[in-house]
Amino acid sequence: MSKHATRRFILARIVFGSGAAVLLALVGWVAIRAGGPAKADDEPLLVQPSVVAEAQAAALTPPAPVPASPTVSASVSVSPSVSASATPSKTSASPSGSATPSATSASAKPSKTTAAASPTPSKTTVAPADDLSVSYSNSASWRDGFIASIKVTNTGAAKDFTINLSYPSDAGVRVRGGGWNVSVSGDDGRVTLTGSVNAGATVNVGFQASKDSRNTVKPSACSVGGGTCSVS
Repeated sequence: MSKHATRRFILARIVFGSGAAVLLALVGWVAIRAGGPAKADDEPLLVQPSVVAEAQAAALTPPAPVPASPTVSASVSVSPSVSASATPSKTSASPSGSATPSATSASAKPSKTTAAASPTPSKTTVAPADDLSVSYSNSASWRDGFIASIKVTNTGAAKDFTINLSYPSDAGVRVRGGGWNVSVSGDDGRVTLTGSVNAGATVNVGFQASKDSRNTVKPSACSVGGGTCSVS
């Protein structure tokens, strides 16, 4: 027999031997308890008939109603306060809901706005461009007369022009005959010249006049529409 098998056999004998010893000890302890003197506590109890009758009567008697505890009545009294507090909240919500539509409809209604009238553009008269340049001078002068020479320069489109000349009233200037390249009219020291000039062109005009002064006479004022006039 191998060593391993020998060890297993010895272990099995020890286990079985221990179990047998414990079993024998239990059997001996039971035998000792069974053979001992009887105690007073082991005697059977005798129940008297009166006790049995009273027990049966108590079993048949219905239990007395238990009075309601104070805590239960307090809890019942609390419930009305809860229902009362709930009722006003619902009632107060209803009027506020009925009043809201008027305010909401007023706010939702768009306000009428009057559009500001657009300002009417004012009509402005565009002044003619200063395309004309007039230069006045005396080409000849003698004791009772003179010759006026006028140079008209146009830097714009072709146009008609009007030149107004004013002489001193004591000079006694009067136009004699017609002018050249221009129409001449006037009296009492006022002379008007009308004519035309092409685009980007220069024209020389003039006229002859008499005077009462022996000195050289020149206009005191000179003007032309759409340009400037100078006297030299």
